[in-house]
Amino acid sequence: MKKIIISCFVAFGILGSLKAQESFNENIEEIAHWQEDYSKVKKLAKSENKPILIFFTGSDWCGPCKMLVSDVFKTEKFKKLSEEEFILYEANFPRNKDLISKSQKNDNSKLKETFGIKTYPTVVILDPKEKELGRLKGYNLMRETSYHYSFFKENIKNLE
Repeated sequence: MKKIIISCFVAFGILGSLKAQESFNENIEEIAHWQEDYSKVKKLAKSENKPILIFFTGSDWCGPCKMLVSDVFKTEKFKKLSEEEFILYEANFPRNKDLISKSQKNDNSKLKETFGIKTYPTVVILDPKEKELGRLKGYNLMRETSYHYSFFKENIKNLE
């Protein structure tokens, strides 16, 4: 019985990953507005007094990252939340280096080192002065989004 259950989880994980890979040749920009210049992100966060949400991803190779984008970041629910509450920055570490500019690569490397990122996907939320409010690593194969939305709301409250 254990083997059957484990086999089902593995099969669902593989199917979910394949589905995510098929639907993820598009850019994360489709719905929410993700900034490409971290210096602009810092200025916007200060001027609008909003927290910064940084999404550490491997957009062209990380299956869980692709699922998180599909299930959370490309939804109308997230678009509405992010427009009201966050300045967004995608720290992308693709295998295809042509997907990001040289300045993005430099910014992303600095951010990765500053926050000690070792797992993808990782979401880090900073206050407007760049003090870390919280981080959430990984994404589950069951594709349960409630953890991420609870995390977002919790960190919005931490800023108030």
